Amino acid sequence: MDVVIRPALAHEIALLGDVERDGDRRYSGYDGVPVGFDETVASSLLEKARHDGRLWVACPVVGAGAGSTPDDGAMIGFALVEPIDGHAHLAQLSVRLAVQGRGVGRRLIGAVSRWARDQGMVAVTLCTFSDVEWNRPFYEHLGFVVLPDEQWTPALRALFESDGALGLDLARRVVMRLALPAR
Repeated sequence: MDVVIRPALAHEIALLGDVERDGDRRYSGYDGVPVGFDETVASSLLEKARHDGRLWVACPVVGAGAGSTPDDGAMIGFALVEPIDGHAHLAQLSVRLAVQGRGVGRRLIGAVSRWARDQGMVAVTLCTFSDVEWNRPFYEHLGFVVLPDEQWTPALRALFESDGALGLDLARRVVMRLALPAR
């Protein structure tokens, strides 16, 4: 699938909740995802990230060859990063359900990793489900490893524990880390 990954535009902030909710439909029926998990990232957080250059969208490419252009009206995914203790934390990765498994998430993580490296960061971290068949294995395939809790920074620990406040079972969650190659 041809996809363009680019920084989000201001008018797109209002559309990202729909992308997030659509991607989260994959969790429907999963034991361990609490009611309310479908809450989307606050538009104020998305706008701040957009302003700071920490929010990317994925758009399919239409046409073929030299005349191909991104279909900016059909966002199919996005990635949101928060800087935490000198590394990039992938706070949200959402891909529309119909295109999951086609490389969109991988491409978004690639953009995040390049940005983090350009910022002088040494790693990308994230929190995810450890026991959902597609979560942890997807990230491991991309080079992420489970980060033992004794290596968590205080800010990363607080962020992980905030998942519990959302009603997520922390015993079923992991923190993962992708070491970035030196520049």
